[in-house]
Amino acid sequence: MNNLSIWILTITLCLISSFIVAQENPIVFNTVEETIYYAIKNNNNLESAQIDQEIIQAQIAEVKGRALPQVTGNAGFSDNFSLQEQRLPAEIFGGEPGTTIGVAFGNRYQYTAGVNVQQQLLNFQLFSSVKSTSALAELRKLQTLITTQDLIVNVIQTYIQIQVFNKQIELLQQNYDRTDNLIELSEAKFREGIIRKLDLNQLLVNRSNLKTQIEDAQFGKNQQLRLFKVFLNISMDKEVVLNEKLEDRDPYPLGSELLLEENLEYQQLDQSVKLSIIDQKLVKSEYLPTLSANFGYNYLGQSNEAVDFDPEVYQGQWSGTWGLSANIPVFDGFQRRNRLKQKEFATKQLELDRETLRLNIEKEYGDALEQLTLSNSQIQSQKTNMDLAQENYDGIKTSYNEGVANLTELLDSEFALRQAQSNYLNALLQAKVAEVTLLKSSGTLSKLIANPTTDN
Repeated sequence: MNNLSIWILTITLCLISSFIVAQENPIVFNTVEETIYYAIKNNNNLESAQIDQEIIQAQIAEVKGRALPQVTGNAGFSDNFSLQEQRLPAEIFGGEPGTTIGVAFGNRYQYTAGVNVQQQLLNFQLFSSVKSTSALAELRKLQTLITTQDLIVNVIQTYIQIQVFNKQIELLQQNYDRTDNLIELSEAKFREGIIRKLDLNQLLVNRSNLKTQIEDAQFGKNQQLRLFKVFLNISMDKEVVLNEKLEDRDPYPLGSELLLEENLEYQQLDQSVKLSIIDQKLVKSEYLPTLSANFGYNYLGQSNEAVDFDPEVYQGQWSGTWGLSANIPVFDGFQRRNRLKQKEFATKQLELDRETLRLNIEKEYGDALEQLTLSNSQIQSQKTNMDLAQENYDGIKTSYNEGVANLTELLDSEFALRQAQSNYLNALLQAKVAEVTLLKSSGTLSKLIANPTTDN
């Protein structure tokens, strides 16, 4: 074996070993609630939303900082190695009248230091900005709650889909096994000349179709399982075990109360309206004057000798100022007025959107409530229907084995059984989905998120 073959074999063994280790340590969830807690703790999108909240808190602190004194210090050194000369009459210095001489003023070395303070005394735009950022923080908080709610809904619905596929695969496998056994029996009947070749072919076609349905259901389950791992931020090569079955959970207790004000989407849009009104005030504040105070205290030192602070050659002095300044808007070409109109129109749009959302929430709630009531009723009836179809199939199969019933009757009863199974699964799925929709639209889920309990 050459070196390349050894290297390939080593890599292959390492990959197989890693896969086996991943399979040996599955992540087990006993209830849907456990998957939700895990997702909330590990989901990347939710963590990103929480970081957005931290960002907006820093922005609020930044805006509030503008209301505090703004202090700056300064220090400097300059070397006037070539002083500018001024032309003066020479006769001042005893020179010839009518002529001029160049005289340099100042010292070569100069040292400066100082401190300046600015303080906003009256600034309505700043006050409105603080309110605006605080309202924006509340909006971001609601967005985080909505992200959490969407995550919970997605986790539950994906969990439901996986369990439905599991149940579907289980029922299809039972049908496949029955058909397979029936084919063995029918092949013997065909050899004895009791049934036709066409009847046996029909059974073979049915078995092939069932095999395809099982494969499709297995693919659908694996697809949902991969999506489930994305929501929980679990590596794709990690095995996940979901122990709770759909039948294990009691039906959702029906309620008739819609908590509209608890609905997160409605709260978010309502907060957007409030933020838009604050933005109007922000524009209006531009019409008002601003008042600020300033203070400065500075030092100037001069010398013709570098780093020579001898009082005979070095001169230093302090100077200080303070004052007030006002800024009064007079006319800006109607820019502020037109900006205010834009904000007012935007607020009106949001109010219309809020009203439309209210109607849609009421519709969604009503649809989910009716669907849940209907599905819970259908689950019981379809379960009974499925049991009857199974009993009917077993009876006809016994008659077929005894030669009393023909194959067509048996195939019809098998089709009725599979149809009853499909109806039962559909009713079960619709009921569970309606439960989640009802929890979300009614505002109950948002209350649970905003006021979590420590009980698992």
